[in-house]
Amino acid sequence: MLGAPASGKGTQGRLVAEALRIPHVSTGTLLRESIDNGDPHDIRETLEGGDLVPDEIMESLLFPELGEGFVLDGYPRTLAQAERLDVYLDEVGRPLDSALELVVPDGTLAARLSLRANEERRSDDTPDVFIRRLVAYHEEADRLREHYDGRLVQVDGTGSEDEVFRRLVRAVRP
Repeated sequence: MLGAPASGKGTQGRLVAEALRIPHVSTGTLLRESIDNGDPHDIRETLEGGDLVPDEIMESLLFPELGEGFVLDGYPRTLAQAERLDVYLDEVGRPLDSALELVVPDGTLAARLSLRANEERRSDDTPDVFIRRLVAYHEEADRLREHYDGRLVQVDGTGSEDEVFRRLVRAVRP
């Protein structure tokens, strides 16, 4: 699942994974668990600053979690990561079928972030960090779309949770 910060990747990724009966693999969850387990990769500052964790660390946490089927959210965020993910999945005989992008206007993203920051109290949900992450997303989004051309399905990510979920299900089960 691709999308800007606060586009709903985590929420919708969980729902789609449940509907398809496959695991939901969230990089955010993996990173927060790593921090909760003593931060062995020393990533707390990186995340709190809104920067990307080095690819080698992300891959060491993520790739072992990718089974036969999965809904992945939070990765890839860069073209290099997308290329590496494809290589890894090809090497293990599980090429990526499709990529879904939740498309949400920036103003809606900011409003959602404000709600999420109040409800979840995540350290990476500050306005400064959000702006950095949003700028980084926009800088890479066109490259990711081009990379996944032919496998990318863009879905309107605005509206209620149920409306967005119905659109996603139609996209993966035409």
